[in-house]
Amino acid sequence: MSAGQRTRVTLRDVAERAGVSTTTASFVLSGRRDMRISPATEERVVQAARTLDYRRRLVPRTPLPPGAPAIGVISDVVATEHFAGEMLRGCVAAATDQGHVVLMADSEGVDALEVSAVGALLGQGVRKFVYATMATAVHTVPQVLRGQRLVTMNNVDPTLEVPAVIPDDARAGRDAARALAEAGHTTGIWLVGQVLPRAPAARRRLTGVRAGLRAVGLRLAGHLQCGWWPDETRRALGGLFEAGWWERERPTAVIAMNDRAAMGVYQAAAAAGRRIPEDLSVISFDNSDLARWLHPALSSMDLPYFDLGRRAVELLLADEAEPRVRKLPMELRARASTARRLP
Repeated sequence: MSAGQRTRVTLRDVAERAGVSTTTASFVLSGRRDMRISPATEERVVQAARTLDYRRRLVPRTPLPPGAPAIGVISDVVATEHFAGEMLRGCVAAATDQGHVVLMADSEGVDALEVSAVGALLGQGVRKFVYATMATAVHTVPQVLRGQRLVTMNNVDPTLEVPAVIPDDARAGRDAARALAEAGHTTGIWLVGQVLPRAPAARRRLTGVRAGLRAVGLRLAGHLQCGWWPDETRRALGGLFEAGWWERERPTAVIAMNDRAAMGVYQAAAAAGRRIPEDLSVISFDNSDLARWLHPALSSMDLPYFDLGRRAVELLLADEAEPRVRKLPMELRARASTARRLP
């Protein structure tokens, strides 16, 4: 590398220096205050960004070859989230199949950067867009994208009549409940993880779990409202253990709202001297890398990130795509964390 050149500092560099995930770093640097990140963590991230002279990335600087068909993918923090990057791989795969290239713009949740990124892509002649979010959400598409050819991915804008692709969280909830019922868990099934108004995926999962149990004459034994991060789940469930929850409620299974929450369940159960799955079966949603890394390996409903990306681009490039929501199934990846309950 010649004098005067410097390697571009990435969000991952900032995250590693601060000792946090890329997602946490992105939330801090984009000003997200709804993620319950501690002030000390925020300070570490901000200081790391200053020390490394971090600059956010918008769009590629290399212009397209004349006439090259291109798709613009606009996201909030999806490109910096490891497993959600599968959505982008799905976009690229579908685009390549049809002779298109993909230009990605990551706004990191900042409205002004989002508008600038879209403007830059429009300036390069891009007229077909996928608008993606990391978390499944009801979201308002930026005004600058309205009137363009558009598909929303992992989000729905109720004010627009455009095709949308989201995971079928309600069906996943039903399937998770049915899997436990078929394994003999007829009582003592608890749900762990809070359901907030701004989290439609959580509401759909809860609705699905209840419907799945109701279909076989069962019901949830309880719902522990807590955050979805391991430390929050560990503390909340640990408090129940200390208060005699195990002896009083005789739980047999936990459905965790995501893999991180399931990790907290593992930790709380271990601290209380309970084994998974011998004493407590656990099933979750996401099927992130964490599900395979936990011991015992975690049974989890697989979020179809790659398929979301592929389907979104297929709809975008279709001659006529009906403006409705497509829900993609989440398959159960059964592993060692669930066991049959003996009579």
